[in-house]
Amino acid sequence: MLRNGCVPKTVFTKAKDPWPSTCERCGIDIDPTYDSIASKARRLGDAPRGCRNCADRALAERFRLGEAALAQTIALANIKPLEPYTNNSTRLESICLNEACPREGKPIKVLIKAVRRGAMACKYCARRAIDPDAAIAIMREKGRVAPSTVYVRVDEPWPGTCLRCDRMVQPRLHDVMQGQGACLHCAPNTPLTKQQAWSRAVAYRFLPSDPAAFKNTNAPWAGSCLNCGGPVNPCLGNLYRGQGACNSRRCKITGFKDNESGLIYLLQRTSHPAMAKVGICEDSARNTRLQVHARNGWAVLFTRSFKVGLHARLVEGAVKRLWFSERGWKNGAARGEQWSDGYTETVSLNDAERAEPWSFLTPLTLWTDVLAETVRLGFDQDAERPEATAG
Repeated sequence: MLRNGCVPKTVFTKAKDPWPSTCERCGIDIDPTYDSIASKARRLGDAPRGCRNCADRALAERFRLGEAALAQTIALANIKPLEPYTNNSTRLESICLNEACPREGKPIKVLIKAVRRGAMACKYCARRAIDPDAAIAIMREKGRVAPSTVYVRVDEPWPGTCLRCDRMVQPRLHDVMQGQGACLHCAPNTPLTKQQAWSRAVAYRFLPSDPAAFKNTNAPWAGSCLNCGGPVNPCLGNLYRGQGACNSRRCKITGFKDNESGLIYLLQRTSHPAMAKVGICEDSARNTRLQVHARNGWAVLFTRSFKVGLHARLVEGAVKRLWFSERGWKNGAARGEQWSDGYTETVSLNDAERAEPWSFLTPLTLWTDVLAETVRLGFDQDAERPEATAG
């Protein structure tokens, strides 16, 4: 014990019993077991380690980096330190310099020894943690809950107020991110009285024609849209899940809108027969159209953004007329494809029946047609992002 920096205060009893002692290095009272001290001495040799904190500090100081190695590690981690470096085991307050960092310039704590082992310096970029501001935004947008306390962690109940019914709830952020409902009172399968159903329908901007016709949250309920007055037939359960009551272009909350930014894209499927597909979608973070196409085997090759979605729609129409009307190419409908493949927008890359020089096509050739139609229609200056990007 003495050789390892521990001064016993009582007589020895058993190897596995706590032995009240004093740390020779810092003077605090400790109670290690003789077995733990002897085991470490057998592995590493006798040394005046003292208590655990003193031993950890000594070990960290032993592996402390020099200036050259520290500069190389900081460059590798892509961080900007905000305080002097202590050692590898002390977290270093820094700013992550990654362009898409969720912290957006806010300080983070970086463990240098973890970076030297190959881990990412920023736990938010590595998706090991969620920024508190982003967590609040997710809870409000996906869970429709306004948190009343600070964010702790994804699996911790998070008190807040339901934005639909104004009741107190405690959902977990992990559950909300996985698509579960945040409020038990508003859940789509919760039994409702006719008065409750009526109040919920009006809150969703939907006026039922007959209050007594309500059956359950999964049954269609005829009525009219409170925004545009058009006839609608939604299910309350679908409204809870985020769908709009009215699907008119004026009222719908998702999908392509002519008066908002839009995106035209070119996809390729390499499976036999090889095909390409032109299409449009809304240009926003909530859009999942391209992800759905990717899951169905399509690769995103080119995209171009427009500030005005109508311009993207007109360019798509002009390209389809060029391919299938003026040049006489066969689209998916003529080839007997399924509707889910977007058969009015797909073209086969290899078709011996097409006249030269169109029997063999490349995606770049097709994308050149898209860009040419954009210029011909006068929309070449309408772009939110620079020139088309490869996917």
